[in-house]
Amino acid sequence: MKNITQIIMAALAFLITTQVVFARDLPAIANLPEGKKLEIRRGIVETTNAIESASLRISLGSDLNGFVEGKVCDECETIKVIITPETKVYENNIEVPLIRAKNRIGRFATVFYELETKNVSAIRW
Repeated sequence: MKNITQIIMAALAFLITTQVVFARDLPAIANLPEGKKLEIRRGIVETTNAIESASLRISLGSDLNGFVEGKVCDECETIKVIITPETKVYENNIEVPLIRAKNRIGRFATVFYELETKNVSAIRW
């Protein structure tokens, strides 16, 4: 049952962390050489990622600022992501106070963070 839950959480993390973005790099039509076609590019741009931790390493101060250390994959380097007071925390899909994340030290949790800023957007268990 635990493996099935982890597989479901991994699939959910993948779906949540990818967003389809249609990027259009359109040249100015006035400068387009005759006979050249406009090219429209599409792709998936990842804006967030997730750390699935079997043993969460978290530091959280009384001001609700802190960090989480973890790995995105077994072979990946350990990274540190930043917890802010805006970080959301969910227990069984119900939002709970951020301070409750301290109770997850050494236990399973999934941490979602923004790739650009490394700020944690959500912690789920």
